Amino acid sequence: MDSELKDIYEIDYERTWSEQKQDIITKLLPPLYKLVNKKYNVSNSDLVKMLHGRWRSRHRTSNIKKQGEDRIKQDKRRAKKNSRMQDVSIY
Repeated sequence: MDSELKDIYEIDYERTWSEQKQDIITKLLPPLYKLVNKKYNVSNSDLVKMLHGRWRSRHRTSNIKKQGEDRIKQDKRRAKKNSRMQDVSIY
């Protein structure tokens, strides 16, 4: 779905959510709602929550990349350790 809507509006992970929320609601949400509602029954508020979660994750990653190589290594180590901890707790 990203590739189909990329021409309409692309979420900027460098800008804050509040700076671009109005553009997201007016430009991206209506076509995304039409596209998703063909297969799933989803409300606009659910779509905004999903988009916000996606923005938050990518914004956090973008900020870590800006902080330098040491911070990137720490984050990779943290993510790897967390996934190992989850694997152990499943069994």
